Amino acid sequence: MKRLLTAALGGLLALGLAACGTSAAPASAGAEPVSVVLGWYPTAESGGFYAAEEQGLFAQQGLDVDIQPGGPQVSQTQVVASGRADFGLSDATTVANAKATGIPIVAVAALFQENPVGVMVHADSGAQDWKDLAGRTWYVQTGQLGQEWVKRSQGIDFTTAAYNGSIATFVHDDAAVQQGWPTNEAYTAQKEGVQTRFLSYASAGYNPYNDVIFTTEDFLRDNPEKVRSFLDATMRGWSAYMSDTALAEKVNATLQQENPQLDAAANWFAWDAQRQFLTAGDGATALGAMTPARWSTLVDQMTQLGALEPGLDPASLFDTSALPTVPAPTTLPPAP
Repeated sequence: MKRLLTAALGGLLALGLAACGTSAAPASAGAEPVSVVLGWYPTAESGGFYAAEEQGLFAQQGLDVDIQPGGPQVSQTQVVASGRADFGLSDATTVANAKATGIPIVAVAALFQENPVGVMVHADSGAQDWKDLAGRTWYVQTGQLGQEWVKRSQGIDFTTAAYNGSIATFVHDDAAVQQGWPTNEAYTAQKEGVQTRFLSYASAGYNPYNDVIFTTEDFLRDNPEKVRSFLDATMRGWSAYMSDTALAEKVNATLQQENPQLDAAANWFAWDAQRQFLTAGDGATALGAMTPARWSTLVDQMTQLGALEPGLDPASLFDTSALPTVPAPTTLPPAP
């Protein structure tokens, strides 16, 4: 959802906003400047970058990293392609669409190994699987490919209504189906006293990488060691953020300073819930991992759904040559 918002708006306003980033620590003498524009405002979803800053991991790699906030008026692909940031975060579909339109970006890591986007229903609604959601009203964003893949792969149909960012209708409609993340909308529903059952689009076979770190083809070609250093510190930061609650407390406090609208309890809920998606599959042995098979499947699915013209080479979308092997933490403690 957030990615659709960011893709819908951009231009000069996006470039101006992205230039207003912040760093979590003073620059080290002689450090090389590097900038990254987040997929959204600072939250637990970007905590690993702030953890790397807090631990001095970027500085150890000789980098002075500027962490720029995203938001609904920031187009990460435009910001990075224009050189206003060296790295950006978005989802794999955005990377594919950008490449198809001639924007020369390339994915270098993927944080969410399992895509957390999906839909939720009331736990007591009787719905157990996708077939049970046929004929219901789905509150979703127009153009979301996940719901279209569900129709195709599960052989069901349903009515859609625009999701405007509020789940108020869902809360009061026991039969409604609500698009969202298990780290965000599920928490909001829980606060409203509604227990939910979540079905990810990944469980229906639509599983594009999410929170993909990308850069330009030129930057990767000209700065392979800088890319490697940035990714090494970033993945170690994510590993520590997921496994060290004392560090996470410091980072979450920083996130609230950077994003005063952030709800502390909601952020801890997201910190806990998101970890299973970061460490799933290949992420268990290498945080940020990407495979040719996953990218090939995505291109094939987007082509089937009419979101891409035939002929896009999946191999042109990603490059793991600078990605170090940083395993996921073996222990994931509960939130304090």
